[in-house]
Amino acid sequence: MKQAIVWLACIGLLISMAGCNVAGLKLQENADYHPYVLDPHINKTAWQYIKDRSYNFAGKDTVFKLMRQAIEYSGIDTNLYIKTDCTFIFLHNDAVFRTTVVNKVPTITADCYWGKYLVNGKPATKWSDYPKEQVKNYLLYLIVQGAYSFNNLTPTNVVATTLQPQNYDPLNPTSIMTLRVNNDQNFTMRLNDFSNSAGYVSVRTSNILALNGAIQVIDRVLFYQTK
Repeated sequence: MKQAIVWLACIGLLISMAGCNVAGLKLQENADYHPYVLDPHINKTAWQYIKDRSYNFAGKDTVFKLMRQAIEYSGIDTNLYIKTDCTFIFLHNDAVFRTTVVNKVPTITADCYWGKYLVNGKPATKWSDYPKEQVKNYLLYLIVQGAYSFNNLTPTNVVATTLQPQNYDPLNPTSIMTLRVNNDQNFTMRLNDFSNSAGYVSVRTSNILALNGAIQVIDRVLFYQTK
């Protein structure tokens, strides 16, 4: 009973304090909350976005530097990055080259391109360690026909066709990629997350809307393979 009286007294005190000062400070007044969603549109093509964030940005932002090097080394037609109605999978530098410390020694991880696709049994150290055709066809795999984003993806996989030539990859002869969003509180976009998949990639930065399509940034190597 005494506890209830104390609680009632506290509530009464709070009510009486409305509109008054506490220790010389005014109580916060009610205010309408106006939510704000960041605009995903970048108002530039996918190709311009790569250039702006590789090494043509005064050295301040080079997250796509290694992807830009792959494009230049492979000789892929850069006009493909201004092609309309596409989804462009961009490689963050970590998706190409990433290290971890093993026994105090920096070691290239197997979840980046240079660590997964070994050269003479060892991780690569530069794109020119690979045949140009291999690099070019991997980049073609990262261009999906159709613009997919949060606007049209659901937890059910979309099976999309990429620009990689069919029958180039024996593990993926039809050169497809699956895209979906995970049905959880984070609503993460996932690539090649299908039943019996040997691995999938969660998109690091998703829903970047370029003038010619959607951009999804990954920081792990992406491939299509079943268990």
